Amino acid sequence: MMRWGNKAAAGALAVVLGAGGTGLIAAAPAQAAGKYTCKAYADMDKAGRPNAYSVCSGGGSKTVSQHRVEIKCDQVQGAREHVVTYTMHGPWVGPGQKSTVQCGFKNFLRGFSVQTK
Repeated sequence: MMRWGNKAAAGALAVVLGAGGTGLIAAAPAQAAGKYTCKAYADMDKAGRPNAYSVCSGGGSKTVSQHRVEIKCDQVQGAREHVVTYTMHGPWVGPGQKSTVQCGFKNFLRGFSVQTK
């Protein structure tokens, strides 16, 4: 009878340690939200492709935990040359990091902005 009790206790301990190791019990937030001012910038690389990036600096009035840049690109396609507009997003990053995104070759910059959450 003692063997089953020890096995049950060992199994319960393994479950608790496994849950703690995977972060299921208590997960701390990756980064606390603070007050920041976020801005987006656009430029051209050496190959002539439009690219945009966003940065957030402290001292703003908006609570930001993450931000990303959004760029709108125009591409001329087909024999009849019609314009196709598409939107691309950079990765979500913390306020101290830079989010970047780039249009492809033979694209024109239509607009850019920063998104926050």
